Amino acid sequence: MKSLLLTIFLQATFIYSHSQVVDKKAVDDRVKLIDTTTDKSQTRLYVINGIPFSEQDSIKIDSTLKSYDTKYLVDVNFVTCRQMNFPHCNGDIVIILFAYNQKNKTKRHLLKKVRQSFTDHYVSFSQHIFSDAKDPVLYIDNKLIHHTETKEKIKLLKFNRVYFIDFNDKPVSELHYGQNAKNGLVNIWTVSK
Repeated sequence: MKSLLLTIFLQATFIYSHSQVVDKKAVDDRVKLIDTTTDKSQTRLYVINGIPFSEQDSIKIDSTLKSYDTKYLVDVNFVTCRQMNFPHCNGDIVIILFAYNQKNKTKRHLLKKVRQSFTDHYVSFSQHIFSDAKDPVLYIDNKLIHHTETKEKIKLLKFNRVYFIDFNDKPVSELHYGQNAKNGLVNIWTVSK
């Protein structure tokens, strides 16, 4: 549960504030706000786009984080030793994912899956969300797409413009994403024209 809360909090903080600098101190400050139970004597492992860094590698962590544009931040997650349930756990793990140019096969698969998930039909822009809506929340390049436009935007999205797709079909925070959050969240980053 704490992991989910941290993810929601960090996404809301980082994704929508492009002026925010993402560095090790910013990540640590946010982890401290959420996690008060961690044994401070244990070291943390930072994993940035699959590359592990020791907590002592602050300069490398900062350098790597600063090499990415904050608009491409997909997710920051925090997993404690207790959650991993490893008998000889050496420390908690902070997982940071930035959008990257996915393989074409992956993009094709995800784009097909995303297109199939948008099935609601709205008549006008002012129409409210159905109480039994099936569409997830859609962001394209960190911009929320109005629920009445999602199906059309996805349909018009050209495969060669897709850079990265993050498709979460599990419910996300209604507080942050609105009523359709119960159907999941789709984030798509496109290649600049």
